Amino acid sequence: MLSPGVLFPAAYLLVYTSTNIYLNADFKKNLARSVKQTTGSAWEISIKSLSSDLILNSVTLNHIELTPSGMQEQPSVTIPTIEVNCPDLQTLLFSPAKRFSSTELIRKKILSEGRLAH
Repeated sequence: MLSPGVLFPAAYLLVYTSTNIYLNADFKKNLARSVKQTTGSAWEISIKSLSSDLILNSVTLNHIELTPSGMQEQPSVTIPTIEVNCPDLQTLLFSPAKRFSSTELIRKKILSEGRLAH
């Protein structure tokens, strides 16, 4: 029989790992779609990795590159790292509303850091 002292850390590790896998898969795609839609398809985004902190309260984005799409003559914008506070990140996997609000919050932070605010 497993004790609560083993079950809780195992469950937390499962949620933490699942959240980070989701961030680097579907969430990254949704974020790219949101940036493209918000900028009127003028900019595309590439993110090397996303990760949450251990207490699931913030997201760190590494090596973000915003590139103009089409015939624009603007240079690419590279942002080395951004940390965004996202309280209750553990609910990201279970709540469509949380996924949407987190995507919007992170998109706004990226565009403001890249000075492309919309």
